[in-house]
Amino acid sequence: MKAIIRTISVCLLLPISITSFFAQERLGSDLAAPKVSVFLQTLPIKGNQLYSFSDADTDNLINLAATLHINVFEMIDCIFRYAEQLNMRILISGTSLRKAQTNYDLGGERVLAILPVTKLKYLETGAIFSPSQKDFDIVLEEGHQSYIEIGTAVYEPHFGFSRMTPNLFDQAYGITVKKLFFSSQLEKLELYSPGKGAIYVKGLSRPKRWNLNVVTIRK
Repeated sequence: MKAIIRTISVCLLLPISITSFFAQERLGSDLAAPKVSVFLQTLPIKGNQLYSFSDADTDNLINLAATLHINVFEMIDCIFRYAEQLNMRILISGTSLRKAQTNYDLGGERVLAILPVTKLKYLETGAIFSPSQKDFDIVLEEGHQSYIEIGTAVYEPHFGFSRMTPNLFDQAYGITVKKLFFSSQLEKLELYSPGKGAIYVKGLSRPKRWNLNVVTIRK
């Protein structure tokens, strides 16, 4: 009887153990931020200036994200924390990210549905130096549409998030979600747990919760 009870206990605890294992594999923004800061300190980034990543900078950053087991949005969150605090702004070109995709998977369909790298001109994040800038700006070659399960996200050529705080991309602009006769504004993306994100749309009572896959090295 005791042996049976022990077997049942192990079976019940096994899913929890597996969940804990995978949670540990995903570092998340809070734990990754100090490590990303160390990397950014090696670059010639100066305060009160916009620094454009080279292809090599971008490749090294993406490699670090893969090493830390964080996703693209957690990576951007870490960059923003560093740059905003030191009054810096960082630009990463779409060309550099597309080159990095040769060796790295940026997270699959869900990540690329929110950040359409195929049409990306550049993204910027960090301190704001002009009225036209926001905490996180994304500029595309042209408008874009992506299916994001709760509907079709329609992106203007210039979209992003006006305000960022740790684990939160807030006050979205330039993004509309459409489904049948419903159309509303995407409001925010919350990184509520390592490797996970919640998309909030105005008028919907519940967010859409997603696994946002981490960056990996292609084999």
